[in-house]
Formats: sequence, C-alpha cells, structure tokens
Amino acid sequence: MKNAVEIEVDGARNECLSFRPLPGRTVRGKFSFDRVAEPMARVKANDWPTPIPGQRIGLDPDGLGFVREPLRDEEFAPIREKIEKQGMKLPPAIETFENIHLPSWLHWMKKAVESGVAKVVSGKLPEKVDGTPRRNFIMAEPPVSSTDKLTAAIDRQSALFEKLLERLSK
Repeated sequence: MKNAVEIEVDGARNECLSFRPLPGRTVRGKFSFDRVAEPMARVKANDWPTPIPGQRIGLDPDGLGFVREPLRDEEFAPIREKIEKQGMKLPPAIETFENIHLPSWLHWMKKAVESGVAKVVSGKLPEKVDGTPRRNFIMAEPPVSSTDKLTAAIDRQSALFEKLLERLSK
C-alpha cells in the first residue's frame, strides 16, 4: 500500500508481538537461527540459512489497518516454498481491518518500535498521537467520574483566567 506507515516485527530474540488493538492476535516476528542461544540450533541453521521475515503491521493514509505477510512477496519465494513443502499454511498476503481506532493503532505501533520488538520499514510514525489511545482491550472504559468532570472544569476555568489576566495586563 502506497504512503503507508509500516512496521516489521523484528525483535532481538525472535519475539512475536501481541498487538493490543487486535485482541487474541499474535503477529509473527522475524526468525533467525543466528539469534538462538541454544547450541543445537546450529544444526537447523544449515537447513534455514536465511532468516524468515516478520509480519508487518501498517496503516494507510485512509485509516485502514493491515497486517502484511512478506513471505507472499517474490523476494521470499524460496523460503515460502520450503515452508509450504513441510505442510504449513501461510496467512493471506494482506489482511485488512476497517473502522479501526487510529490513535490506538499508532500508539501501540510506536510502543512496539520504542521497545525494540519492531522497526519502521516504510513511512514515518508521528511524534505525537492525536486523540486518546485505548489501553485496555479486555474491559470497557470506566465512565467519567464527577471528580474528573470537576477537574476538567477547573482546568478550563484556570485557562480562561490566564487569558483574562493576559489581556488586562496589556
């Protein structure tokens, strides 16, 4: 997808990513036998000399979320064929998600990059995310309490007083 922000799951220890905006979904990370500390893993490293690329999470400019499978690209055809010969199935080339909560997707993509589990492969993540990201995907958000409402009202009133004092001082 053109002009999309895309991250690839690529942790230092072959991690996968549990992407919070997609509950119950684990995004496969890049796998390389060079990253495995187990000495016996070197035996299998000869069978798999090139790393298996991680899946990519992205957002296009229209606000459509997607998970892309790079093993479907021609670049990785030999690895794909080897995997399919072993009887394993690959996910579709691209899986799209409509009606996503954009601030949540951007927030969790940014957190994955900051934690070192993913890296940006195309586009650029914004410095600041507009809107409030959802952090809890298991339970409903708690209703706004009267204390929160009063605090917000006092904050608005303080801002108005600051503007008033600014104008009076001129």
